[in-house]
Amino acid sequence: MTSLDTMSTEDVLDILGIDAADRDGCRTLLAERSDDPAVLEAIASIQRSFGSFNEIPVRETTQEELVWLTAYLLLTPTVVAWHRENDIPERVMRDTLADVGRHVAISRRVTGEFSLQTWRWLLHHFTVRIFALGRLQFALQRATLSVPDVFAAGDWVLAVHIPESGPLTPAVVDASLAEAKRFFPEHFPERPVRVVTCDSWMLDPFLLERTTPTSNIGAFIRRFTPIGHFSVGHTDALYFVFRTRDLDLVPSLPRETSLQRAVIERLELGQSWEVHWGYLVL
Repeated sequence: MTSLDTMSTEDVLDILGIDAADRDGCRTLLAERSDDPAVLEAIASIQRSFGSFNEIPVRETTQEELVWLTAYLLLTPTVVAWHRENDIPERVMRDTLADVGRHVAISRRVTGEFSLQTWRWLLHHFTVRIFALGRLQFALQRATLSVPDVFAAGDWVLAVHIPESGPLTPAVVDASLAEAKRFFPEHFPERPVRVVTCDSWMLDPFLLERTTPTSNIGAFIRRFTPIGHFSVGHTDALYFVFRTRDLDLVPSLPRETSLQRAVIERLELGQSWEVHWGYLVL
């Protein structure tokens, strides 16, 4: 699980959707850090969770982001093989793993250098529990909350995520949900799901009050029934919309869209954005 014997470096970079600007950095990691004990320890931690759908959580052996990126590069042939052995469509596999290149590119945009700020998020992909189905991504996992007569803690659910990849129109959301309804019973019948959950700053009632049902964001968040559970995610909205967590930049940020204005408004009011939970039934 720790070599590229079955796949060339360039094939790995292609499958992961690594931008040209980041390819030399990835090649250097593979050349210089493949035998790094910290990388091997990270790989072993991923291996323990691999295929468990997070029932065996990954132990975070380090916070060094490039250790995890090196581990992901080395594990790509194994992840690709798992997708193919489990008859996951090639398009789904490639769309799912291309999230790596997207996040490396986002990190370069945010930091100005080769990095991977969101390494923890990509653990979903390399323990094979998330799938990109059209516009949305769905992580198959056990529910940690419950809603009477809908689902209980411990039931299998789909946690929905929204990658940075274009408009969130009602039509593309409908198509993704319809594909999820077909995909998971076909490929994972032993883990039956009927509920999609969402935990996001986008479900904060503050945003609901500032969007219309006809806007893309407004239509999306109104699909979900609130669960009544939330946590503080103070800079989550700031990072998603502006790709920064630096509150000192707020006065100079653009206010061209209603979403941008809403994010800034709440922070300027001295309030914290909240991560709220909701669900919909497939």
